Amino acid sequence: MLFLSKKKIRLNELIPNEYVDIHSHLLPNIDDGVKTVHQSAYIIEQLHQLGIKKIITTPHVMKDVWPNTTAIINSKCQEMAKVLTSLDISVKLEASAEYMLDDLFYERIKEKDIIPLPKKYLLVEMSTFSPPLNLNEMLFEIKLAGFTPILAHPERYSFYQDDMNKYKTLKDQGVFFQLNLLSLSGYYGEKVKSTAIKLLNNDYFDFAGSDIHNHQQLEILEKGFLPKNASKIKLLMKNNSIFS
Repeated sequence: MLFLSKKKIRLNELIPNEYVDIHSHLLPNIDDGVKTVHQSAYIIEQLHQLGIKKIITTPHVMKDVWPNTTAIINSKCQEMAKVLTSLDISVKLEASAEYMLDDLFYERIKEKDIIPLPKKYLLVEMSTFSPPLNLNEMLFEIKLAGFTPILAHPERYSFYQDDMNKYKTLKDQGVFFQLNLLSLSGYYGEKVKSTAIKLLNNDYFDFAGSDIHNHQQLEILEKGFLPKNASKIKLLMKNNSIFS
């Protein structure tokens, strides 16, 4: 009987030179991510040792919870970049945001108060329990404003998980998909993990991101991934080179 190896390929073996992490929460005390400068610097240094040279961190922008403004995000990013320089941590740190598709986002997109990823991509998310009633209108407004939407962690939305046709509809509407690397570890549960694998095997993902919030998540990521998923993960990471 042939037994397949369960030995994981570690994250540092998969990260290409051009990989840019486009989803994380590493600006201190701005959302549900790191709380202190020390926590941020530690995680960023560890990511650098894994081979990541550029991080575009993406604090939440969410009505009534984390209504972060462009000015606040940019200021926090500049402060953190100075800290990294003083500590001789040679990671290029930039900021965008992870925008909840809510009323606040609708206002911001109308006012053009947006921090996009390079090449005018925009990282967006939805509630994990239900999509916005005006989702199609939101997607239209994003494109009208000249941006291309990237949906963060589509594998985590419970209302899509049992119907691949719903994912296909979003793809047909020009929405790009970003895989949370943590999803493949089972961190968010087996349902999310199985959905992530299904989307990965169907080539629905376009980019990969860590969505890292704390050092515990970092430790999980460092353990790596099963060989059967490794080649596709590495390809997604290479796709992130467009943000360099």
